Amino acid sequence: MHIARRSVVLTIALVIGLPASAGLAQADDIAWKAAHDTDPHLALTAEQLEMTAAKRAAEAPAAPFFAPGAVPSAECGDGCGGNGDYPPSASLAANQVAQATSYYCGPAAVHEALDALGVSLSQSAAAAALHTTTAGTAWSGGGTSPSGYPVPDVLNRYQSRNYYVPQPVSSPTSSAINRYENDLRMDIVALRAPLVGDAWETRYSSYHLVGHPTDRTIFHWFEIRGYQNSGAYTMYEDSVHGASSIGWSPTVPAYSTLSSAAIVSIVSGRGYVW
Repeated sequence: MHIARRSVVLTIALVIGLPASAGLAQADDIAWKAAHDTDPHLALTAEQLEMTAAKRAAEAPAAPFFAPGAVPSAECGDGCGGNGDYPPSASLAANQVAQATSYYCGPAAVHEALDALGVSLSQSAAAAALHTTTAGTAWSGGGTSPSGYPVPDVLNRYQSRNYYVPQPVSSPTSSAINRYENDLRMDIVALRAPLVGDAWETRYSSYHLVGHPTDRTIFHWFEIRGYQNSGAYTMYEDSVHGASSIGWSPTVPAYSTLSSAAIVSIVSGRGYVW
């Protein structure tokens, strides 16, 4: 890896509070992903950009946002939506399911997310809608309509509480972490809608989802159901738990909590849908 690139990433790591050794590991992780990335990383559509801007604007204090059909948060009532109104912790109902096959993490996460929104969609139906193959569910370029981003396209097709948009994450900078924490609070509290993360774990990664092997490359969709400590920690569920087709599933809890900085690191190279 180019020394200058390593130095830049190490500086970022120190700014966001990682030790030097973790910063070097993160630099290796980012470089490895850049060298092996095969996703087309499609440009967001005009509608996705517009809705992203609208949701971000609503994250400002006293600026509520509700998608068509959205319901106000029980914690905040009709005025919820801004940073000043968010409770220190909030979560949606726990509804983890085991993925039906080794490559059905995408369908399982979409099933869980829609279930949290009051919509029933089986994993097999979700897989068909997502164009899931034995290689899994794509971050982008998956052939779905209207955007080519399978997970938000399918989530938006089956519910109207939240307009889901993809948020690419190139590296876990302090601004990326802050943006994620704001997006997390927005969806969980103001819209009562889960997020969905797209993990890309490598042997160089500083962080891994709880129970996941650290010696291999893993792509994995997972539902994000809440937060603690004002967004500094993320609550999520993992469909690997109980999945008989995955040999290491016994080490994976159904529900876990990690720092939001770790989550942003884990989804770097792909991103999250919110």
